[in-house]
Amino acid sequence: METAITNHKRKGFIIVAILIILDLLLKKSGIQVSDGQQYLPRLIISFLGVVVSCLVFAKQSAGTMKFAEVFAHGFKTTAVIAFLMALYTFIAVKFIYAAPTLAEIEAGAKSIGQQGNVMPEEAKQMAIEGAKNRWVIYVSLSIFSSLIPGILGAVTGAALAKKNQ
Repeated sequence: METAITNHKRKGFIIVAILIILDLLLKKSGIQVSDGQQYLPRLIISFLGVVVSCLVFAKQSAGTMKFAEVFAHGFKTTAVIAFLMALYTFIAVKFIYAAPTLAEIEAGAKSIGQQGNVMPEEAKQMAIEGAKNRWVIYVSLSIFSSLIPGILGAVTGAALAKKNQ
């Protein structure tokens, strides 16, 4: 009996579902995470998810795949993860997460003003514009924090996969 190979899209959806559940739990639980550690769970889960995806793919193909084929499967899984996480991030920033408060905008303006090149009114205007367009930064970070560990996971998974050649 031949084993059916699980589609990279399905694996990507499973990994993204785990990431979204984790994100919602962290946001709703009120746990304060420092800026440096905010993306660490996403990086680890993306990396390990793609490695497992590659290993499962190699096992389901009975080890007849080459390195490039296993890597390509991991890369396609990574692309699905990056796309879906970017979509989720856009929706979350626009509709789920709270808008920046006036105090946060003022803190941003103060931070911009401390750089010294900007007048106070310009700093406030830049902070307001930044608050309006913050989704661009978050979506970019989401894509980056999905692609890098995903590609590293695809290389690692392809290297660890047992091949009968």
